[in-house]
Amino acid sequence: MGRLSFDKLKVFFFGKPEEQTPKPNDTKADDTEEQAFAIPNTNRHPWGDFSILQNLTPERMAQILNDVKRGECPAEYLELAHDIELKDLHYRSVLSTRKDAITGLEIKVVPASEDKRDVELAEAVERDIVKNGNAKIYALIRDMLDALAKGFSVNEIIWDTDKTPWKPKAYKYRDARWFQYDKETGKTLMLRAPLGNELEPLRPFHFVVHEPHLISGNQITAGLALPALYFWMLKSYDVTSWAAFIDRYGYPIRIGKYGKKATEQDRATLKRAVAAIGQDFGAVIPESAQLEIIESKHASETSNVYKTMADWIDKQISKLVLGQTMTSDDGASLAQSKTHEEVRQDIADSDIQQVVETLNTALTIPYINLNFGEQENYPKIDLYKPDEKNIEQIIAAVEKLGPQGLKVKADEVRSILGLANPDEGDEVVGGRLEYAAPLPGGEPGEPGKPELNAERGAAPDADALDALIDESASGYVQISDDIAAVIEKAADTATDFESFRGELEKLVKNWPPDKIAECIAVAAFKARALGDAEFDKEE
Repeated sequence: MGRLSFDKLKVFFFGKPEEQTPKPNDTKADDTEEQAFAIPNTNRHPWGDFSILQNLTPERMAQILNDVKRGECPAEYLELAHDIELKDLHYRSVLSTRKDAITGLEIKVVPASEDKRDVELAEAVERDIVKNGNAKIYALIRDMLDALAKGFSVNEIIWDTDKTPWKPKAYKYRDARWFQYDKETGKTLMLRAPLGNELEPLRPFHFVVHEPHLISGNQITAGLALPALYFWMLKSYDVTSWAAFIDRYGYPIRIGKYGKKATEQDRATLKRAVAAIGQDFGAVIPESAQLEIIESKHASETSNVYKTMADWIDKQISKLVLGQTMTSDDGASLAQSKTHEEVRQDIADSDIQQVVETLNTALTIPYINLNFGEQENYPKIDLYKPDEKNIEQIIAAVEKLGPQGLKVKADEVRSILGLANPDEGDEVVGGRLEYAAPLPGGEPGEPGKPELNAERGAAPDADALDALIDESASGYVQISDDIAAVIEKAADTATDFESFRGELEKLVKNWPPDKIAECIAVAAFKARALGDAEFDKEE
């Protein structure tokens, strides 16, 4: 399919002008008008009062969850799902851990093939979507993962159509309470009308709707908040009772005793002392009065019942969200922790695949279709975690095999290391040194310019070359006596090759620069001369 005209695209993509719904008090709604915007005091009000959780009873929660299962009233459930994430520290922590496992990954674009056209499409996706700093794709992915708790998440794409190619200008998270699944099938997510019970279909190419497949059945019941709410209610009652118990029995009982002859003023003084001693840790009482503090022998044992219950509930939440408890609750051995991490990685891998599928379905394909027409195959946005071991192996292979003739692309190495190509004028570190070896009996040539045989004058004497070749083949290198002494001393001390190298490094650490230069010059000259001799033979 060829590229569509932008007039036809606007009609298909945004609808006819009369079909567009302008914002209130806005008479200049353009083609990029948002569809899911907040309207105060309607079904799409921007603020939640969060009063449901404050007055929630087991009976009320059961009624809400039953309504959710029937698809009748998900808005209250979605508000509860958000509220417990705000108020339960453990639930929020493990949920954030699962999200961080995805948002901490790197993003790359994989072309459909090595064909030039497919590579160009992949580069366009990388430029206009992945590296689009204004739209912020990592924030989009984070907001997409809100679906883990609620069963779905919605982000509206704001397209920049002022110039070609069209690209996302922003991704706006939309409150889940503004949406509801259709009552006929329970499969299609729709937008609530501002007033009444009507549902509006979502415009194509305008929304990134993420619906993770966490459980089979209706999507609205797939969120982790559904089972978490039950455990949250148990924990809420447990912690409330725990706080009341501590308030009543966590402090020792204070008893004041007064004698038969105590006056009304003595009794009032003793009463004030008993009340104040819990706060001031001191009191003044008449000499004839007595004050006794009685500690409960079983208070700590009873208190542990509440703690045990709260810990058990937190572990169930960890199993629900992470699939394990070792990394969040139990400090066990390293081997056990690694085993549980693998289970957690299985869950993360599933989340990654589903996020990737949503990104490509809701973002990559619309971008390609709108700008380049329909394609038989599309580039793919992918999430990955660089393998540190693989990086070390690759760098070691390049270092060892490079001198043996292995050639690799510098761009590929930079990509593995996460480095960008330096632009002109950038301050750089590293790079290949440019130098020319000194010519026999003459001055060094131009830096970076290879010297030709014709520029070097007469070839060395054949007998000298033969002697040089024989000398190199035998491994003999002429060195001065003091250098030889250093090598001999290192050899006498060493027990193997590694220790020999270590001793040699110690002995040459404080060598004067002229000795180091001498060794380098001899080795470089011999290697260069040997290469010239072999070249002349081939000629």
